[in-house]
Amino acid sequence: MSSAPAPGRAGDGARALPESKPRTVVLPVRGMHCASCVAKVEAAVSALSGVNSVSVDLPSRTVAVSFVPIPGRFGVRELRRAIEKAGYDVLGESESRANAEHLSLLAQQEEQRVLLRRLQWSLFFAIPLFFSDWFNLSPYTRLLLAIPLQVWGGWHFHEGLGRSLLRRSADMNTLVSLSTWAAFLFSAYVTLLPETLPMAARQTQWDAVAGLVTLVTLGRWLEAKTRGKTNDAVVKLMRIAPKTSRVMRDGREETVPIAEVEVGETVLVRPGEQIGLDGTVIGGDSTVDESLLTGESLPVEKSPGSTVWGGTINKTGSLDIRVAKPGSESALSRIVEAVRISQATKPRIQRFVDRVASVFVPVAILLAVTSAVLWAVYGPEPKVVFALTCLVSVFAVACPCALGLATPLAIVAGMGRAAEMGVFIRNADVLEDVGRLDVVLFDKTGTLTEGHPRVVDTIQVYGTRDEMLSYALAAEQRSEHPFAAAVVAYAKALGVAAAKVDAFEAFPGRGVLIASSGRSVRAGSLAWLRENGAPVPPEYAARFLEAAGSVLGVAVDGNFLGAFVLSDTLRPSAKATVQALKDMGLEVYLVSGDRNAVAYRIAESVGIGTVFAEVLPEDKVKTVERLQSEGKRVAMVGEGFNDAPALSAADIGISLASGTDIATEAADMTLINPDLATLASAIRLSQKIRRVIWENLFWAFAYNLLLIPIAAGALYPYFGVLLKPAFAGGAMALSSISVALNSLRLRRKKI
Repeated sequence: MSSAPAPGRAGDGARALPESKPRTVVLPVRGMHCASCVAKVEAAVSALSGVNSVSVDLPSRTVAVSFVPIPGRFGVRELRRAIEKAGYDVLGESESRANAEHLSLLAQQEEQRVLLRRLQWSLFFAIPLFFSDWFNLSPYTRLLLAIPLQVWGGWHFHEGLGRSLLRRSADMNTLVSLSTWAAFLFSAYVTLLPETLPMAARQTQWDAVAGLVTLVTLGRWLEAKTRGKTNDAVVKLMRIAPKTSRVMRDGREETVPIAEVEVGETVLVRPGEQIGLDGTVIGGDSTVDESLLTGESLPVEKSPGSTVWGGTINKTGSLDIRVAKPGSESALSRIVEAVRISQATKPRIQRFVDRVASVFVPVAILLAVTSAVLWAVYGPEPKVVFALTCLVSVFAVACPCALGLATPLAIVAGMGRAAEMGVFIRNADVLEDVGRLDVVLFDKTGTLTEGHPRVVDTIQVYGTRDEMLSYALAAEQRSEHPFAAAVVAYAKALGVAAAKVDAFEAFPGRGVLIASSGRSVRAGSLAWLRENGAPVPPEYAARFLEAAGSVLGVAVDGNFLGAFVLSDTLRPSAKATVQALKDMGLEVYLVSGDRNAVAYRIAESVGIGTVFAEVLPEDKVKTVERLQSEGKRVAMVGEGFNDAPALSAADIGISLASGTDIATEAADMTLINPDLATLASAIRLSQKIRRVIWENLFWAFAYNLLLIPIAAGALYPYFGVLLKPAFAGGAMALSSISVALNSLRLRRKKI
């Protein structure tokens, strides 16, 4: 038999397999309940050749896999097989996390209904067993009540045990099923063959069976209900997202699904209606409620040329909007997807917890068996009853449910709350870093200020004003900098035509260079012009230094023509935000490429004492690195193209959504709300999420470390205390519920 050629390599006369591109697929999975389940699924998928990364999200019960498919040899089918071989059911597949989570949500809702039915019937059989002495039930009646309770009421645990045996591993279901079967079989033996046991050992454990099955099922049902509430933010955004839009086609209005509206079409929005897609206003004037995206309650005025966002509410007038992006790429869709992705990421601490949980269950089983053997050999009479009680109790309390839910529930609840505030956190690792920040660096233009400067003066040195304006307009109309927009608006308002542009080059943080009809034109900072042979004439130097605003100079062929003086206004909440950060114990600095006089004036007005002025983009990076070399954790807040390197270099990069795309991409945290006060709230929320994660993990670990020895009988020799299995099962369920409720505190409005 001949062997197949290796992937991507041609054999003798064989055709080489086509090279495949990496692909990401999200699989909804049924049957995952605890941290050990997560570890097993990740291990099963990671072991496959071709898998780049795998991330299991317990709250949504989805598995995201990045892999390189090999046509005919490795693909999604092999991923599904690996997960199913590990003992779990794959419900479908999708490249969209939203679709996969929808399938998982439907399965979880069905699971909740099944759990509720099992719980109701379990209570029906368990209550008589709890009070069997009061009802004076015979031993055989008790056995008949226990059979449906154990077999049908606890079937979801036994099914999990069967799967774990097939895959030669153990999880939460293993512990619960083993403990209930141990109590059930021993009690059945006592009932049917009592004469084979010593009189002291003839004690049934029906209360343990009833307590474990009903209480653990109750805990799982309550946990599923509570878990669903942590994801309310994303569900709310999905529900209120517009479904249809009114489109002008062939001179007629048509109401069509959002997905069918194409870029460039014109949609009509009447007062009180929801805007369906992102676009630009081409007709009409109105005010728009953007609180869904920004958290800002005051409506924003819109007129021709204004940008509007899908999901916002048109308030007062009718608007004609040209669609700029399809529905799947609208701001609201991107927000939902960003929140989903951030919720599914794991902080570093959770990856450690997953590794611990993968070995925790086998260790717990070993401890349970060891304690049972010790009681059977050295314990008081009836030894077998003491041994069985400890075995069942340790099995019950050792379930790592709370451990598996501690981090992901806090992440889901916290990220959802952040989304409601208009704050988007790129991944969960940010939460660990933001809690240890020491310094916050602010850019000036567009960050502490509104970012909408206007030309307040022109200083002419050579040539005419119109000539300078023509060259400036030609140079700046392709730039993204706020100063460029101000100069362009000023020149167009005066009716000046732009000079011809033959070539264009941008120098972030410095200016722009164009070639125009054989002439070299530079527009940018005075320092940059000076470096390139166009200094300010000495007789004008004092005037530029005293200018009440930022200065943008223009030079042609090395001759300094003049400059524009631009003024910007502070954001209303800038001063309060700086003070709030200081109150948190953070050092706050200003780092700006603007002149010393302007930077220091802005810093003084907001209460910042340390200023780094006239710095280039690479100098901003050096400032970040210098502070980091001193052992400080640094956050950089900016929104411009020239801030991107510093945002990437900082421990936490924070951008404003009003800034450039590259700044947003480089940031770890993005503020959609234009109110700068959101920054302080975002940092406080991040710190609170991190605190809740550690609280959850503390209680989850403390619960197991404290109750396992008690369940094993450590207190009995000294205090005569032996934990009953029913109480152990109730404590296990309560631990998961307490973790879920503690995470829900993050949903509170007040941060």
